[in-house]
This record gives sequence, C-alpha cells and structure tokens, in this order.
Amino acid sequence: MFAAPYQRQVIEKIKAKHPSVPIIMYINKSGALLERMAQTGVDMVSLDWTVTMDEGRRRLGSEMGVQGNLDPAILYAPKEVIKERTEQILREGKGYKHVMNLGHGIEATTPEENAAFFVETCKAWRY
Repeated sequence: MFAAPYQRQVIEKIKAKHPSVPIIMYINKSGALLERMAQTGVDMVSLDWTVTMDEGRRRLGSEMGVQGNLDPAILYAPKEVIKERTEQILREGKGYKHVMNLGHGIEATTPEENAAFFVETCKAWRY
C-alpha cells in the first residue's frame, strides 16, 4: 500500500490537533489491506461488501471499529431481502464499534425508496 506512510502522516496531524475526532478509513476493494489500513492509526476501518463482519473483526481485532458492509446491489432487491440482509449485518456487528453502512457507495440508479427503506431498517433496529 504505497500511500500508507502518507496516510499515517495525515492521520497523525489530525489526531495531534483534534484527538477526539474519530477517523474512518475506506479504500475500495480493500479486503486484502485491512490489517495495513488498521496500522495507519485510524479509529475505524470500513469493510467493503466482499469481507464479512466476522472476517473483518477476526482480522482487525476486537478494539478496532468497523463500518459497513451491505452490498450496494442489495438495494435493488425486494424490501424483504434488504431488511433480512441489513439485519443480518447489524446482528453480526453486535452494536460494538460498528457503524452500519453500505460496503461501497450507492449506485446512481438505486431506487430512492429502497435506499430510504435501508435507512429506516437501520433506524428501527434494536439489539
């Protein structure tokens, strides 16, 4: 990961000036880089949809926060599939240092009502 030394420098400068500001790192298609991403000093690593929550936690350790990781293509599916997969990830995240999100950006052609349903599903979730 060529950019890691530079990313570390940026993160160190941010942390020196704003130590309480959490920093989340996301790199597209980064499944092979999780451990290296965590070594940059970030507070959370964003998992893309190709890495399961269990694998991410195992590889990053229990103290590293994780963000993600719903496959954005799921938002084209029927609402019951969106709900099922979203809730599965929320269960796997266990509410501990987990920010629910897509495992990559939203596609421009995603039906708005499905994106809204995903958000509402997340808001309604209780552990």
